Amino acid sequence: MGYEPWKGVHRGGMGRKEIEDLLISFLVLALLFSNFDPYALPYAAVAVLTAFLFHELAHRQIARHYGYRAYYRRWDTGILLALLMGVATRLLTGSTWIFAALGAVQVYAPYAVDSREAFGKIALAGPLTNIAVGIVALVVLRTTHPFTTLWWIFRTTATVNLWLAFFNLLPFPPLDGSKVVRWNAGAWAVSIGVAYLLFRLL
Repeated sequence: MGYEPWKGVHRGGMGRKEIEDLLISFLVLALLFSNFDPYALPYAAVAVLTAFLFHELAHRQIARHYGYRAYYRRWDTGILLALLMGVATRLLTGSTWIFAALGAVQVYAPYAVDSREAFGKIALAGPLTNIAVGIVALVVLRTTHPFTTLWWIFRTTATVNLWLAFFNLLPFPPLDGSKVVRWNAGAWAVSIGVAYLLFRLL
């Protein structure tokens, strides 16, 4: 998750390679968040669709708003690590430990700008999108009859979005939080605090 500065130059638009990278990352995350349970996979797929895809597109959109070129690229090493860790922890403990760094939106800035502010806002866009989706899912969850199909969909969606928001806001490279805290420590503190508090409501 997150984004990284990008050294290559490509044309705008979403090409086949970017769609392929998004799809592979999405499928791996859906498998991990389902705990390798085929019955939980549909709920996990809906949650990951909103959490992962919206997160990465938010990075991409804000980067392009600044006039940058931005594309999602999967990280094959991260995908392999995530699958190995997921399978191992599922077999050993019965629950899946999730390594969520499967790729990033790579950003190329064709001109000199105040990169700290721009990159901080680009980084914050992903987690804020997760928080927004998580809030909507929490509100709907409170109005849905418990343990129905819809209830599980919204609960899983809220859980995955708020967990990913908190995880990505941790202030360690290459996660989004490291870029946000360099730009504005106050914005980082509020964002990670809100993500944590909302997650605790579940």
